[in-house]
Amino acid sequence: MKRTLKPAIITFLAARILLTVWGIIVPRLIPVPLGPDAVLRPYLDQPHLDSGVSGLLLGPWQRFDTQRYLRIAQEGYAHEEDSVFPPLYPLAARGLGTLFGGGPTANLLAATLISNAAFLALLVLFYRVVAAELGPGFAPRALLYLTFFPTGFYLLAPYSESLFILLALGSIWAARGNGRFLLAGLLGFFASLTRLTGWVLVAPLAYELYRQRAAFFSSALSAPLRLKNLLGVGLPGVGTAVFLLWRWWAGLPPINQVYQQYWYQVTGIPGTDLLRALQTMFLGGQARAGEFTLWFDFFCAVLLIIGTVFAFRRLNATYGLYSAMLLLFMLLPVSELKPLYSFSRYVLAFFPLFMLLALAGKNGWVHRLILYPSFILYLYFSGQFFLWGWVA
Repeated sequence: MKRTLKPAIITFLAARILLTVWGIIVPRLIPVPLGPDAVLRPYLDQPHLDSGVSGLLLGPWQRFDTQRYLRIAQEGYAHEEDSVFPPLYPLAARGLGTLFGGGPTANLLAATLISNAAFLALLVLFYRVVAAELGPGFAPRALLYLTFFPTGFYLLAPYSESLFILLALGSIWAARGNGRFLLAGLLGFFASLTRLTGWVLVAPLAYELYRQRAAFFSSALSAPLRLKNLLGVGLPGVGTAVFLLWRWWAGLPPINQVYQQYWYQVTGIPGTDLLRALQTMFLGGQARAGEFTLWFDFFCAVLLIIGTVFAFRRLNATYGLYSAMLLLFMLLPVSELKPLYSFSRYVLAFFPLFMLLALAGKNGWVHRLILYPSFILYLYFSGQFFLWGWVA
């Protein structure tokens, strides 16, 4: 356990201290107006923290989706555009926030603590998984590549990324490492109440049940336990269904309408956004023209496609199925204005990719080629985030 905890804690503290200092320095190096603006700096009626300890430590994280989670924590789904965000993370922030007196600032502190605690737990679990699957020598590199991926700062932001990845990885490992399918299903259920993509866990869990079918049909396994295992496989899908049914019961518009009206996305043919991005990048167009983030999102999409193929070849079908289903779900939305939107942040959920990078990083030159540019972009993108620049 000590061997697992030490590198996880060191990696966590390095990222936490770096981002805290960076979040204080950047707005002073490049002063920008940080006051509320409905278009450029949408605080969504949340108080703007710009003074005292809260302004220094929490203020730089009041950005974009953080504000939506906090508004849900305060008002529920009073604003229909917020209803594409499942409830577990904002409800957890509100619940913990009551211990700090309640209110927007307390909820922001709570959301930050939840993300940070989930990230530390994720690092501990990911180290154990990589050590078991690939060998202990690969685990520290996998932690570095995940933590300091260019958008890795979102793992410490008041976003749902860390909590979702922890639950998704825990779900797969509970099934794969221990054959505990009911626990895997429960973790997957909560993952699907954290992010809409949680339902994809059904595929890798079903495959693991098939792979372990000899033990599943063993006479030593009682019929009730078999039933629990089967139920566990379907629980991630149940979580998504529960959320969608609740939205319908609450009278909220269908989720596809909300995406189309507020996020300018419709369901289309997977790959359409890749072609649209290519057209804009090389032939010009209105879809995020001239944005560096478009180029990086396109790079990330290609990286995920390649990584998914190699997950089947170099890891196993369980991780391959998880990556393939997640990638398919991400490629389904298409947008004329915002192709491949936020792809670079969604990469973080593809933990098999970071296992593959850890394998490749065994070569010293490859390791440096991965880590150094990634860390430079990590500083650049996090700095942009603190300055209210859109990243992902």
